Amino acid sequence: MDVELSAFPVRTRARERRRWLQGGAALALLGLSAGWTGCATGGPREFTLSERQMLAALSERFPASRRVLEIFDVQLSSPRLKLLPAENRLMLGFDLGVQERILTSRTFKGSLMFSSGLRFETGDSTVRLDRVRRENLSIDGLPSLLSSNVNRWGGLLAEELLEGAVVHTVDRAAIDQAARQGWRPGTLKVTDGGVTVTLEPVRVQGV
Repeated sequence: MDVELSAFPVRTRARERRRWLQGGAALALLGLSAGWTGCATGGPREFTLSERQMLAALSERFPASRRVLEIFDVQLSSPRLKLLPAENRLMLGFDLGVQERILTSRTFKGSLMFSSGLRFETGDSTVRLDRVRRENLSIDGLPSLLSSNVNRWGGLLAEELLEGAVVHTVDRAAIDQAARQGWRPGTLKVTDGGVTVTLEPVRVQGV
């Protein structure tokens, strides 16, 4: 029996197109549910988290107050965010209020800046600050007697208030649907336009 070979590629292309459309729908849902923008059906499979979205999520945590070294009552407020594409990090700035509790009981004002990387947490589908470090600390009018203590607690505040802080939560249903189509969030890259999250193929063990 003669078989027309051209029939096989036609069916293959049809199956591939159905898979492409299904995958595109999943990626589109991920983009819409997460509030990200990106091309889901053509070009790179990636979505961008905007600076405004991250700042809005971060602002929910502030103002925040802490007692440091049993000497200072510290308040951080008015968070600000700047993208650092060259370093693949963010710069975070805060207004700082410091009340010294032992010698003067005065309240001093200043600013505190941190930088941070980002990571995607698969357990709860969140984008979080990662490897936070203090960059600059300035307090107006602080007596020199107290200045030596100031540098000691900048790192403590970074660890307690910012390390692992959520800057975006992706809808879990969207993540699950993308996973069923063979995709998962992968590399996070800071760009001039925001933080780009690339969707990568799910690797199958043994393949």
